[in-house]
Amino acid sequence: MTTELAHPDDADWRVVGTRTDSSRIALATVRAETTLYEHVPSADSLEAVQPPEIDVPLRSLFAIELSFSPSLSAVGISPDAGIDLAAPKAKSQFVATLEDEGLDVGEQKRVGRLSREDGTEGRWYVLETAYPVAAGAADEGERPTVAAETHVAVWPTAESFAVAGGVLPLEAPPALESGLEVDVERDQQRLLDVVRALEIGERSEDESADVGDAGPGEDDTAAGDGA
Repeated sequence: MTTELAHPDDADWRVVGTRTDSSRIALATVRAETTLYEHVPSADSLEAVQPPEIDVPLRSLFAIELSFSPSLSAVGISPDAGIDLAAPKAKSQFVATLEDEGLDVGEQKRVGRLSREDGTEGRWYVLETAYPVAAGAADEGERPTVAAETHVAVWPTAESFAVAGGVLPLEAPPALESGLEVDVERDQQRLLDVVRALEIGERSEDESADVGDAGPGEDDTAAGDGA
């Protein structure tokens, strides 16, 4: 199932793939349905530096819907109450997926609160990332990677949890210095705006929490958790 975007900037993103994975946690089966998007305005430029064995673009967005069997409610667990335990695990699982793709995900830079448009509060992680580039895209003798960030947001839904975020460049590969615009603050805000509006496992108004406005740049006491 493809997750539909719900933000005015959604036309800038297009689906490049979907996948479904299953895993076991204790006595439950967890099903993860992932939709991967690429940023249309920069897709052609980035395709020139993306190694063929890596499916995740350097400027990308992902949305993951998690479901549990048996359901959390059937075993007496509330997603709202379980977010502090679920968020680090979901983040670490996604980091492992990126590393399997060939990305080098490093230290956690910060963690903050996510306040979504529906009032739900979640967690937002930002991690240092080195993105491999294709042969010929880096200067001779240099390590063939560019500096990037991985953003991972996790929040409770009506019956489960949702995960979303993306990868964004902090610099342009040498081969694209004149052809790829890098604006980190703009990319971070664009990613935040889309994630805050994502419709995954929607909650009713009565279920949505009344929380303050915060973003991924605001650290909290959980910042010591690593990938």
